[in-house]
Amino acid sequence: MHIHSDDFDIEQEDILQIIKAKERATETSGETKAEWVKFNGDLACRVVKQFLKMHMPTQVKVVGPGVYVEGYPAEFDLMLVSESAIPAAFTNAYRNSEVQFVIQVGSHSLMAPDNHEELLSQFRSLREQYPTVNCTHLAIREDWNPNGEKSTSYIEEVKRAFEPQFRVFCLAEHRAYNIIPGQWREFVSHLANTSPTR
Repeated sequence: MHIHSDDFDIEQEDILQIIKAKERATETSGETKAEWVKFNGDLACRVVKQFLKMHMPTQVKVVGPGVYVEGYPAEFDLMLVSESAIPAAFTNAYRNSEVQFVIQVGSHSLMAPDNHEELLSQFRSLREQYPTVNCTHLAIREDWNPNGEKSTSYIEEVKRAFEPQFRVFCLAEHRAYNIIPGQWREFVSHLANTSPTR
């Protein structure tokens, strides 16, 4: 594992390989799928968090999974907060003035339109309530290059819905698990360039 490498594509490959090796089967039956979806989502968040921490300046820390912006009801996967930020007592909720980014991480992204519309609505509502909080979505893998004319590129659909207001990134193509070059670098760069140093 090249965890300390400066090469973003190597890091991206490492992230994908760690998740692939540790995630649990989700296709054998409806029951098994339901049981392992949350585990796989939590795994993806923890791996992304570990790698992302290496690229954040000292005045920013990565928190999560399962974090909140105080005063807003939705749970988010990860957040970038001020280095001195601490959650409110007995909660995992951070003051909006200390939150720089909320990040939703999808192990398989948001293939159903209802799913991405719900997340888009949350992002818009959060920004309306707290205009200084930025939002982004990172898919671990998603259908990017459909096989046939009638196939759908789900990640392109999600990008059309979210961008330019909220950026969307995807690390690998779903079926073959092929890396999409440059996506981890762009994701990290987006966070670094958009986050103010407070």
